[in-house]
Amino acid sequence: MRKLLTMILAIGFFGIALPVFAQYQTITNDVWWKDTSGNPIYAQGGNITQFGSTYYWYGVEYAGASSYYSTGTANSDTSFVSINVYTSTDLAHWTPHAPVVTTSTPGFSGTSWVGRAGSVLYNPTSKLYVLWVQYYGPNGDGMACLTSTSPTGNFTLNNVQTSIGNVYYNVEGDSSMFIDVDHGSTPYFIFSDSHGRQRAYISTLTSNYLSINPATLIALWPQGQEADNMFERNGVYYYITSQLAGYSYSSAYAVWSTNILTPADYTADAPFAGTTADYTHHSQTSFVLEMVGSEYKEYFMAGDRWADFDDSYKNAGFGSGYNEWCPIAFSGNTPTYYSLSSFQVDAAIGNEEW
Repeated sequence: MRKLLTMILAIGFFGIALPVFAQYQTITNDVWWKDTSGNPIYAQGGNITQFGSTYYWYGVEYAGASSYYSTGTANSDTSFVSINVYTSTDLAHWTPHAPVVTTSTPGFSGTSWVGRAGSVLYNPTSKLYVLWVQYYGPNGDGMACLTSTSPTGNFTLNNVQTSIGNVYYNVEGDSSMFIDVDHGSTPYFIFSDSHGRQRAYISTLTSNYLSINPATLIALWPQGQEADNMFERNGVYYYITSQLAGYSYSSAYAVWSTNILTPADYTADAPFAGTTADYTHHSQTSFVLEMVGSEYKEYFMAGDRWADFDDSYKNAGFGSGYNEWCPIAFSGNTPTYYSLSSFQVDAAIGNEEW
């Protein structure tokens, strides 16, 4: 981490006024996050993709979310409302756009579950943006693939893949999409099995990104682990999971390897340092964002708070925010999570301060 104090001292010694300070924005946890229109951000189980200099944040809105925001009363309404998208250039101010998928989208009326919206992929050959989401609905149960000519939609249903090769019980459990930006922007599907979350898998995609290839089994976890996601740093691939917690908070786990599809090369399953004291800032890991700027590259973990779905949040007083972002630092290849109520980011130079 670059320390802000060091920069201030340097300015004092040399008498140089740097405009960089105006670029720092504060990320504040434990509160309802608002978009630039002043409305709450609804982006559960989502992810962020960067196209050009703009970040696109996709996530799901459930009916229980707006009810919880309006009344403060916990509920268990997970009925699907929409997949939303917000854009930002500084990671702090998010502009809302029209939902990219709603119950009016063909195939999304009468769904029993829509969740875990992965990173949006851009296919340079087809020139289509591709979005994969978990889907249980009239077109089957599995992973829904949607496409659009624009990252802000509308997205239309291309297919529902109801089985994945080499997977126990055929279909996914928790899942996310990882884009290996540093190695050709290759996409990978990161997921568990649907029966007990005891198996961690990685799949490649077909060249058009419209189908998920047979899976590689990365690890077996008899105790079960969920909320599977991945990030890469300096050629090391980190597979992140959480405890089985349902709509609640949990500590996280991390294994890593320099060979993404070679199970034997991954480290032993172990707690993600810094997440055990307060259960990942009383959230469940959702994704890790790589922030690349003109000078630095930093990482932070985004977690979901499923407050509206679990009375223990309200009763325990763990805050009302739906999204918790906290920085990650490294000692060698070992990551440590820093549970913070606030910190600062400068997306232009790629730096975090706290």
